[in-house]
Amino acid sequence: MNAILRSSLCLSAMLILPALAQEAKPAAPAPVSGERFTTGTLTATVAAINHQTRVVTLKGPLGNDVSFVVSEEVQRLNEVAVGDKVTVDYVVSLAGEVRAPTEAEKKTPYAVSTEQARSPDGKAPAVGLVRTIRAVGTIAKLDATIQLVTLKGPRGNTLPVRMTDSAKFNQLHVGDTVIMTYTEAIALSLKKTAPEAK
Repeated sequence: MNAILRSSLCLSAMLILPALAQEAKPAAPAPVSGERFTTGTLTATVAAINHQTRVVTLKGPLGNDVSFVVSEEVQRLNEVAVGDKVTVDYVVSLAGEVRAPTEAEKKTPYAVSTEQARSPDGKAPAVGLVRTIRAVGTIAKLDATIQLVTLKGPRGNTLPVRMTDSAKFNQLHVGDTVIMTYTEAIALSLKKTAPEAK
């Protein structure tokens, strides 16, 4: 772009922009939103398995149990037995957006969806799970001293969330509607352990 053309464009912008600024209406502020996520890997033990109902219970390293149903799409479940070690890679996220709910969200203020995938033939049995919970909640309490927001879900349960962005925290009000989306993506892979030497 040559100097004459650049000068012409700058002059045009200087003449047009003030006129547009007078006519333009202020844009609505963007809704307050935020997201946090964490990732990790842990090893769990198959504590129980029911091949008929396809319910698998895992015991985590802290002794906590988690049960879930393995879908029919996941084959070779018969290769999994009590005592097998599984590696669990997970990503957990929580997102929130302060805004009015859509008509669909008003109709179903609490919705859960789950998807599963299985490992290809020839590979060790594995399953991937993605569970998403969407809930329409409200801000029940605000604690400005530690920037803590207490959210109340559609079932009456509460969830404290600490915010790190002061500007966003200062835009919140008790009673605001918050659309919360909780997602957990878990990849379980079977890791056979060698029998203990006697």
